[in-house]
Amino acid sequence: MVIRVDVRRYVFYTTNLMKTLYSAEAGCFMITASDITKGVTIQVEGEPYTVVNLKKVTRAQVDPDIKVKLRHIRTHELIERTLDAHYPVDIVPIDRLAVVFTHWDGEFYHFADIGSDNPDDPDEFQLPPDMLGNAAKFIVDDLELEMLLLNSEPVGVELPSSVIMRVKSVDMVGRFWRAIMEGPARLETGLAVMVPPIVSPGDRIRVNTENGEYMERV
Repeated sequence: MVIRVDVRRYVFYTTNLMKTLYSAEAGCFMITASDITKGVTIQVEGEPYTVVNLKKVTRAQVDPDIKVKLRHIRTHELIERTLDAHYPVDIVPIDRLAVVFTHWDGEFYHFADIGSDNPDDPDEFQLPPDMLGNAAKFIVDDLELEMLLLNSEPVGVELPSSVIMRVKSVDMVGRFWRAIMEGPARLETGLAVMVPPIVSPGDRIRVNTENGEYMERV
């Protein structure tokens, strides 16, 4: 079965996203900031963010504040917020589905359900680039990742912590390269990454998906 996300419907849907999320039918619930855990998706300023990291900030004679690092489930924008331990937080009921990227047809990114009951004809999801945001720069053939679903509708993807990508070109000339011993490389998806001189066109490198930085040659 092919599940295609219509761009016009998607724009309307995201415009009214939080209204949908917090309707009675959505079954959402509220917790306090002290109960937040890594990986949960919460509402922040009317938008859904996944908690990437958190820590308690101790204050004298009062409950600690909760400092959270958050990633938007669609745009993958990173933000940080500090919340009072008793601050009420709305949980977004996101389901996760393991998928693999199969191909890009010039209009949609195609993903197949890894855990399908029928591996010869798995459920397929077709997502427009706008739904993927910055994540699209890291999506390569056969990449396994998680599809984020709200009420069975795709709303974004969750990347692995790092992705192996092929180097398309490297700018190895100029004073800039020699001065800092790093130079800009263009990867197979068009992503630009600073790499050391050991990296050449055609090499495969591991890239951190959180900050887009070079990790190692593989």
